Amino acid sequence: MREDNRRVAREGDGQGFCFALPPSLGLNPVKELARRFADVLYGAGFTTVVPMKSYEELEQAILKGEVDAAWGPPIVCARVEQAGASVALRAVRYGAVTYRSVLVCRAQDPLDLRQLGSPGGRTVRAVWVDRWSMGGYILPRHHLREKGIDLRLAFSEERLVGSYEACFNEVLADRADLAASFANRRGLGYVELCGDQAFELRTLAYTEECPNDGVVLSPRLDHATASRLFGGLGRLISHPASLAILASMFDVDGFDRPPPGSYAPLLSLL
Repeated sequence: MREDNRRVAREGDGQGFCFALPPSLGLNPVKELARRFADVLYGAGFTTVVPMKSYEELEQAILKGEVDAAWGPPIVCARVEQAGASVALRAVRYGAVTYRSVLVCRAQDPLDLRQLGSPGGRTVRAVWVDRWSMGGYILPRHHLREKGIDLRLAFSEERLVGSYEACFNEVLADRADLAASFANRRGLGYVELCGDQAFELRTLAYTEECPNDGVVLSPRLDHATASRLFGGLGRLISHPASLAILASMFDVDGFDRPPPGSYAPLLSLL
């Protein structure tokens, strides 16, 4: 594991389990979270927390067994299931265990998705969050392909800009024509993130749903160790105080235990 991913651990602890946190929380906030929630994670046997700089790094660490568990986006959960391991906990947000993506353009843009990729049809400048983002890359591109749109002909350019906010800013500034946002039962992500400027964007289409992110276990764990972690995590979410802290940590309402194989089908979207 890279040395610049310094571990944040409880002083005086010996060997214990290691938990990885994703880059979406930000490196410094993750370190602060690791300190604040060390006692809660310790209750499930975790003595070490590692903030990851990228989703690719997180995926490799969990698959290679460099960390024992991680908070992973859906596509990482899918790869872990494919490798034979389990998603121990799935996020529940606004009473739902799934979410979807919504494609958007500027409100005054007459863009019609049916025109994309057709002979003589329009091409657009697309901006996406990250290749590992379900709502901001994988789901919207899969939706367009499912509608028969040839992405090679539809886009004059595609750029990865790192966040939903950056995507919306590019479209609003007319530096891009198409972007995507997460959508859940509470509403549309771009409405939540753009505030008053949300009226300057227009919804084009909704994608199919996918499972929320969750806590994944390394496929390198033996059965007894994995069972121990399952039990520890189960105790945490069964106790109101520790559940409240974990829910705040991951910005969720709660957690459930997903049925085996809930995420693996997402690999077909790539």
